[in-house]
Amino acid sequence: MATWTIKQRLIRSLITLIGLFWIFGVAAAGLVVRHEITEVFDSALRETAGEILPVALQELHRKIAHQSGSPLLTTLASSLTASRGHVHFLLRDRSGAVLLASNGGPKDPQAIPLRKGFYSHGEFRYYARFLRDESIWIAVAQDLQERQEAAIGVWLGLASPLLALLPIAALAVWRTVGRATESISRVANELEARGRNDLEPIDAAGLPAEISPVIKAVNTLMMRLKAALDSERAFAANAAHELRNPIAALRVQIQLLAGNLRATGESSRVESIEAQLGRLSRRVEKLLQMSRAEAGLGHSRERTDLLAIAALIVDDYRQQSGVGRRLRFQIEDDESFWVGMDQDALAIVLRNVIENAIHHGIDTEPIEVRVGRDHTLRVVNACEAVPPHILRELTNRFRRAGARQGVGSGLGLTIVDMIMRQAGGLVALASPAEGRPDGFQIVLKFPSMI
Repeated sequence: MATWTIKQRLIRSLITLIGLFWIFGVAAAGLVVRHEITEVFDSALRETAGEILPVALQELHRKIAHQSGSPLLTTLASSLTASRGHVHFLLRDRSGAVLLASNGGPKDPQAIPLRKGFYSHGEFRYYARFLRDESIWIAVAQDLQERQEAAIGVWLGLASPLLALLPIAALAVWRTVGRATESISRVANELEARGRNDLEPIDAAGLPAEISPVIKAVNTLMMRLKAALDSERAFAANAAHELRNPIAALRVQIQLLAGNLRATGESSRVESIEAQLGRLSRRVEKLLQMSRAEAGLGHSRERTDLLAIAALIVDDYRQQSGVGRRLRFQIEDDESFWVGMDQDALAIVLRNVIENAIHHGIDTEPIEVRVGRDHTLRVVNACEAVPPHILRELTNRFRRAGARQGVGSGLGLTIVDMIMRQAGGLVALASPAEGRPDGFQIVLKFPSMI
């Protein structure tokens, strides 16, 4: 579904309504003015008929007396036509026969109805009346073009100023709506800029009454979320203390017991118990990391030096037994690489990808850890190629690949994928590794921050 904004919809709606009101207003005003123009012209036409009538009757009587066309008739008709502005007249008997007509009048006088009052026919507007004393009809005709030109002129006179004001009205609507929705944009920007560590209530001062209930509901939700996150952090800290320390103490006791029983037949059983405790310790660690990831640890956008964190973690793993110089750390540039990610989240991600390479790689082969200029970190270890259908499922919980299914917890890549997606980064898995016939490769693309 296409996205839309309140500001754009209000601007379009208001401008459309103003345009429609303008059109209807101009049309209504034009109709009223046209009606008034018609009344004015009709009144003038009636007065013209009264002025023409004596002269027309005089010419009609003269024509009847001479029983022929009089030269004076043509002169009279031409002068009336010129002085009255396209006004013509007709004298007709009761049957409709034309007794006398001015030049330039209707071409087919017989088609004009014998009707008293005003009416329009063809290209002319007529005023007709019946002279009882003379028993004849007189009809005065005026060209409709003059009226149409007057009406169009009035319409243009009304529309032109308003048309020029439409852009100004549109600008006023845009500015008014912009001011009215500015508070909504401010609240949206403030919410977007907040991270998981900033859950303080939003200040509702100065906001319109329509938005205040929404802000109150959001503040209530943020308070509940803050309480839940605080509870989660407290649980993680307590669990780390309550579980790690007893397990570590138990492992020490088991190691001492293994030393005492080394020469006996129970030595192998004690060593097995110690290995099980080690796996339990790692499983607890992964579950705590998963809990932090599900709580939204990766949403923070802190400015963190990727190179410094990666170097510190690689050095830490080099101190472990059986790893040493297997880890080969490479960088494309000695400068710092700043990424937008929480330090703890970044450390958890890097530890999990390196642990994955250590646990599932061949013990005698090196592990490459390379930081690139494009805010990427690439980890490559030697192993048998992972089938494509298994490779696609490695980010699922408790999914492991290869013959060493008993190694690891099956949560490392799940935690990595979850945190990277929260941070806006990408995780790409490949097997065989790039440029090799076998091996496993993890590429992390981090969100950059200048």
